[in-house]
Amino acid sequence: MPPLSNQRREGFCRAIVRGESASGAYACIYHVSGRTAEVNGSKLLRNTAVSERIAELQGTAAKRTTKTVESLVADLDETIAFARECRNPTAMVAAINTQAKLLGLMVDRSELTVMNKPAPLPTKVLELSEEEWTAQFSTSRPGPKPALAGSKRNEVDMPKANGDAIAWDADTASIRRRGVIELD
Repeated sequence: MPPLSNQRREGFCRAIVRGESASGAYACIYHVSGRTAEVNGSKLLRNTAVSERIAELQGTAAKRTTKTVESLVADLDETIAFARECRNPTAMVAAINTQAKLLGLMVDRSELTVMNKPAPLPTKVLELSEEEWTAQFSTSRPGPKPALAGSKRNEVDMPKANGDAIAWDADTASIRRRGVIELD
């Protein structure tokens, strides 16, 4: 079908194919606004010559844009085969990567976001023997009892600070801190 003889109607059809609404296309082409554009745009869509021209324009636009995932994958398969014949591994890898991205099998790192970063792992493991653990954490251990909250503590229970090192004398273990925890 050739273009419509009425240039305004042809412009209206092309605007509809571009994705404009009937009232918007009519308002743009005929320089009207409001209710007039809505009513007349709807009427023009019902015109048989206009509706046939819109269908024809949409059909040709659809033929031009029929590149699908299948056709792109087929093109990339041909590219891979050609690169294999030419013994060009770089082109093969590029085509395979493109295929993987196209099919959703590979995601760019720039698209990923890390919500929470993991805590750093400890660099040195502190291991206690059963006797040392019992001495430190047992509620029925011999020796001085822990002070109650709000009461005065005696000097035996309090850590002694000497410059950079902290020493704590307990009945069964002695702990010194010099950068890392060491057990005697």
